[in-house]
Amino acid sequence: MTELTLYEEAMCCSTGVCGPDPDDELVEVSAALDQLEDAFDDLEVNRANMQHNIDQFLETQRIYDRVQEDGPSILPITVVDDQIIAEGEYLSYDELTAAIDGSATPQEV
Repeated sequence: MTELTLYEEAMCCSTGVCGPDPDDELVEVSAALDQLEDAFDDLEVNRANMQHNIDQFLETQRIYDRVQEDGPSILPITVVDDQIIAEGEYLSYDELTAAIDGSATPQEV
């Protein structure tokens, strides 16, 4: 089972459609994650929002340390099977697919 976890800054919801001005980037990320779950049978997708899932940040030492060192501007952090593959940006569907397939080189941290 491959596990993809997206650690995100504090926000009211992860879909990007709440409030008067929808966040197009969050809408695209939500759609990409849904599409990935449909495309890969052995993929588990998790999203940790700093506001709603603070325990997940506190329990994951590497992520906690990165946020402590660089502040919340380091978010989002994308992790595939315990390997940080991106920091400070959302990846596209194609980039996520490549990382899941193991053909992507992890981003330097």
